[in-house]
Amino acid sequence: MRKLIIFAIAAGVAACSTIMPQPAPAPDDSPTNPTAVLETHVINGGIMGLLPFESTEKRYVRANMRREENSTKGTGTFTGFFLTRESDTSIERLDRNVRWTLNNSKKEYTECPVHGCTLPPSKERQADEKTSEPKAKTESGCIMQIAKTSFNVKPTGEKREINGFNADQYQIEWLVTMQDNAHRKTTSTLNIELWTTPTTAEMRQALGVKETFDRAYAASAPRAQPAAAKKSEVLPPEVTRMMLGYLSSGLSASDRVAFVSAGREIEKIKGRPISTHIEWSLEGNACASKAEGAGDVPRSASTGPILSFTIELKSLKVEPVHDSVFSVPKDYKIISQR
Repeated sequence: MRKLIIFAIAAGVAACSTIMPQPAPAPDDSPTNPTAVLETHVINGGIMGLLPFESTEKRYVRANMRREENSTKGTGTFTGFFLTRESDTSIERLDRNVRWTLNNSKKEYTECPVHGCTLPPSKERQADEKTSEPKAKTESGCIMQIAKTSFNVKPTGEKREINGFNADQYQIEWLVTMQDNAHRKTTSTLNIELWTTPTTAEMRQALGVKETFDRAYAASAPRAQPAAAKKSEVLPPEVTRMMLGYLSSGLSASDRVAFVSAGREIEKIKGRPISTHIEWSLEGNACASKAEGAGDVPRSASTGPILSFTIELKSLKVEPVHDSVFSVPKDYKIISQR
């Protein structure tokens, strides 16, 4: 037995001795320049629990260049296998009219014009199908109209430090009652737990850099683009998209616009959002389908939140960043160029 132990120890030492130490990365000697750094973390429960995931996005922005790093982890039984991936990176250089998309695990990259390579229509359809989300089961041809909206915004007086920001808490309840031609009603309830902080000079500087890039990016588009409307700071665009997508077959086009516009009341809250937790639910039977398919959730029943979504600001500042951040590493191999 003693000989076996000695042999095992010797084998382990021999194995370790064959592992070559990894060379330390070469120091980055590229110049540093002021750069806006924005980082957010998202927990998306998905519509009806479909395709839930967590993601972290970090952006480095200067007036004419931007780098985005996105790491996504599926949190469901299905998405845990198919949506988890290492950090994806894209670099957009307006000064060179180029966009690089990096595959960090394979040390490969593709190169396109800054506004992207044009996909064939078939590829665009495939991309849309992959990102499709569930829609409410409704009667064919039935349309709902908004009958009533109400807001209740309450500062709780609670204070907390979140990621270095001194934040104040608000509780928000946004109710929208919708009615169909048969006078059946459904109530949409959006509950928001919101933490905000006063916008500092450093935050305004970072946002100013981002807005400068956004304007230059829009101006460089091949076709003229209308000025983008001010985005909600409380309701993330992903939430608006998922809510309207779920209701798309039940609301008229004008009421879809009104449904989103009503949320502008929330923008009256002072301070910049640092942490936002959103739960959205529907209760009622307006335009409810008479024949539910397998797996459909009856619109007449309250089944808890349809959507749960949390977004948290990790960083919003200007700091010195190496110029190499906005270039492809020298050891990466190009696999596609257009």
